[in-house]
Amino acid sequence: MSKKRQLRSKRGFSDIVASLILMLLAVAAGVVVYGYLMGWIGGATTNPRMTGHLSFDTAYANTTGGSITCAVRNVGGTSLVLSDVYVQGVNCTASTKINNVSLLTSPYNLTVQQVANLNITYAGMTLSTYYTVQVVCKDGTTISQAIPAQ
Repeated sequence: MSKKRQLRSKRGFSDIVASLILMLLAVAAGVVVYGYLMGWIGGATTNPRMTGHLSFDTAYANTTGGSITCAVRNVGGTSLVLSDVYVQGVNCTASTKINNVSLLTSPYNLTVQQVANLNITYAGMTLSTYYTVQVVCKDGTTISQAIPAQ
């Protein structure tokens, strides 16, 4: 038997078997994609543990008065207790007041969507310098923002 004749006599898969293999591959790929998407969508739609989140509504640093005034809003899903305030890494909790009450003597309970107006005494600020204010809650929720002194 010549070499040409040998090549022509060998047959590959039939059309039916090839079609079945392609369909099985398509179904398997669909199952993999479905499993991935359901895991992703399932994780995205489950209710996470209610956590606290803070945001600054307003912030102002007054160099002549030596004070920083900022409004902090609880935008999370649970109440928070404000416990510490830092300016430039220095603990200023003792010099922070909310509604004329010292934060050091009375931690402030901040319910969902409530705003706390903080007045922080911080002497020695220079004009046009940014001061980082960090507000910390008892559960570890933290927010910080750089505020320009004016």
